[in-house]
Amino acid sequence: MAMQRAWVVDAAGGIAGLRMAEAPLPEPGPGEVRLAVHAAGLNRPDLRFMAQDHAGDGWPRVPGTDIAGRVDALGPGVEGWRKGTLVMRLLDPRRGGGLADFTLAPAAALAPVPRGVAATDAAALQSPCFAAFHAIERRLAPRDGQSVVVFGANGGVEGFAVQLAAARHARVIAVHSGHAREQVLALGAHEALDRDAGDVAAAIRALTDGRGADAVVDVVGRTHATRALGLLGVDGAMACVAGLPALAGRHPMAGTITIHEVAPGASHRAGDPARLRDLSVVGRAVLRRVANGNLRSLLRKVVSFDAVPSALARVAAGEARGRIVARLKA
Repeated sequence: MAMQRAWVVDAAGGIAGLRMAEAPLPEPGPGEVRLAVHAAGLNRPDLRFMAQDHAGDGWPRVPGTDIAGRVDALGPGVEGWRKGTLVMRLLDPRRGGGLADFTLAPAAALAPVPRGVAATDAAALQSPCFAAFHAIERRLAPRDGQSVVVFGANGGVEGFAVQLAAARHARVIAVHSGHAREQVLALGAHEALDRDAGDVAAAIRALTDGRGADAVVDVVGRTHATRALGLLGVDGAMACVAGLPALAGRHPMAGTITIHEVAPGASHRAGDPARLRDLSVVGRAVLRRVANGNLRSLLRKVVSFDAVPSALARVAAGEARGRIVARLKA
């Protein structure tokens, strides 16, 4: 039996449970391709994957969702793809599989990586950029001059959201932490507010002439999203990536707001072929922007495959400003 290298976990736990192992080389089934993984983005979803109980799917399990690699083998019924084509793929967050030399993916969800875009940059996009794309392009769709507040704007989803909203000519108010002011302004934010310096809510009200924001992107969590509701103006909209706000106690006609839950990975759970094909549509759209110079991948650091555990520890500690990618092949 052909074997490959893979980072595996044997039970629900954390980074300490990761071990390098030999795993069977996967064979593509109907509608699937096997990819030779060249680069894998490292994310918080990987940490959640390792912490969850996958007993129903068996152990050991291979984490990893954000990959770029070359088509290595075609399953029955797959057409339109050639071996050797470099592609980007957001894997099912419930199943992972990306932190290995080879992985399987539905052919319908692949996006070809344009010439001039490195595999490491393609792997840096995916989970965070797909979420930002859904939030800005599919849900909030801010118009020219509308105000968009983005929280935590120096990290993954938020950094992409700033870029996408600015490209739509929205007025982007980025709420950042630490010494990230110049970074978020360079991404296209019009205003940068340090969350630890003064009354952020008052500053946002002042910047919007007391009307409140037209849109808010929240990636912090349910409690923060609940507080952020008060920042929205009449007919405002919020896109939530890490939990929906609580509406108990809010008057039903207080501001005619709209709330959107954003979870691109849910396309896998739906079992709908059209949803899988849409992952390809989004992937092609963001890769086009990167190729044209209109979107930064936010790639901050490339590490070796052997360094995956220590790199994930940086992600868990919140030390990564920008994206960390493991390179498996040149």
